[in-house]
Amino acid sequence: MLNELALTCSSDGSYVWDFRAGTVVLSLRQNNSSKHAVDLVPYSGHAGRVGLVMCAQSDRAIINVYSWQKEQVHMKILCPEKLTSLEISNRGAYCAGGTENGKIYLWELFSGRLCAVFDAHYKKVNVLRFTSDDTVLISGSEDAGVNVWLMASLVDELTDDVPSPYYAWSEHSLPITDIVCGIGSFLTARVLTSSVDHTCKLWNLSSGTLLTTFVFPTIITCLAMDPAERMFFAGGGDNTIYQVNLYRKGEERDIGDGGLVFRGHNAPLSTLSLSFDSSLLVSGSEDGCVNIWDTSSRQLVKRLAQHKGPITNVQTFLKPPDLFKLSPYPTNTVIQPIQPFKKTKNIAQKDDDDYGAIVVIDGADDYDKILDECHGRAVKSREHLNLVQVENITTQLQMSDTTAALESKVNELQSELSRIHGHYQRVKSLHNEMYQNLVDEFMQSRNK
Repeated sequence: MLNELALTCSSDGSYVWDFRAGTVVLSLRQNNSSKHAVDLVPYSGHAGRVGLVMCAQSDRAIINVYSWQKEQVHMKILCPEKLTSLEISNRGAYCAGGTENGKIYLWELFSGRLCAVFDAHYKKVNVLRFTSDDTVLISGSEDAGVNVWLMASLVDELTDDVPSPYYAWSEHSLPITDIVCGIGSFLTARVLTSSVDHTCKLWNLSSGTLLTTFVFPTIITCLAMDPAERMFFAGGGDNTIYQVNLYRKGEERDIGDGGLVFRGHNAPLSTLSLSFDSSLLVSGSEDGCVNIWDTSSRQLVKRLAQHKGPITNVQTFLKPPDLFKLSPYPTNTVIQPIQPFKKTKNIAQKDDDDYGAIVVIDGADDYDKILDECHGRAVKSREHLNLVQVENITTQLQMSDTTAALESKVNELQSELSRIHGHYQRVKSLHNEMYQNLVDEFMQSRNK
């Protein structure tokens, strides 16, 4: 059996649980983060391994970074303003943050470089999500809008144009509460959104079309989807979790009328997360309770009552091999490197960086359209990507030779300029001497 853990957060603290046993493994101190403002950083080069935890603080413009070696804050990252939402890309390359006034910041994790900052919505950004292939960033806001952003256009160093969304979904009538991206690439993924308007909507990402709408008897506050997309779970404002099966065809009806429900919370739901095999569902509510459910029987298995305040975030993950090694003997554990975030997008950094993101769109029919949106930073296949990388290296080598030739030409022109300047000074001196002689002769003739 896989050894899984769950991270639960509230205003009074954050805990890492062995949720199958119901025991606390680790507590993260000094953390006060809001909903959708906590995420796990994948360890680069290790599939499924979590290296760090990043938590945007609700009362300060700071991101607390935690490692698995201690309970205290490993690093504090200062931000330009308070973040209301936080999301890490699935490969751990980028960090996206949303703000109260609808702005989105995008940083590169290993360098701290600010890739983009732009006005994405008219109101607060409630939730951010990356697709599983990290080619798309999706944002949901208090303005009831859901925007789809191509990552290639956001990290493009060759343009200063304000990014525009690839899709802007406005079918919801009230604020967006949660977004879930299905497994798959840009061409195959489906996106599920929830709103205060009592509905969840399922979208086709490649075409941007609305596939279907699910109507509930209450506000939907949070979502969780089975990786195989057989079903999804919706947490409601009426203290109930609704299960919706996606593989059965049936007559049109409201979900609340005879649907599959989980009852056991005494306050509105705030967050949901599924175990690795989707056999267990972890739910958090505003009364501070975390419940563990068996998804097949919909029975309550355990209740974790360590928190005193409303639960804001719950995430399940595989146990890291370096979790809390307090051995007195030295170990070879290496903490995942991360850099402080830059607060401004410096124009000079374009000249310093010799890299850029390229999106691979395998088998895309509308490749030309995507290529235009990505400002030329998209390729059709992995083989094409290799060719592009070879061409880039060749261009850089040619540019280095050209640079040396230009430097030689500049030195030659500077020498020529110095020679001309010396000649000018000599001519000017002779001119002044002749002028003075003429003036003296004129004055002498006049005095006679």
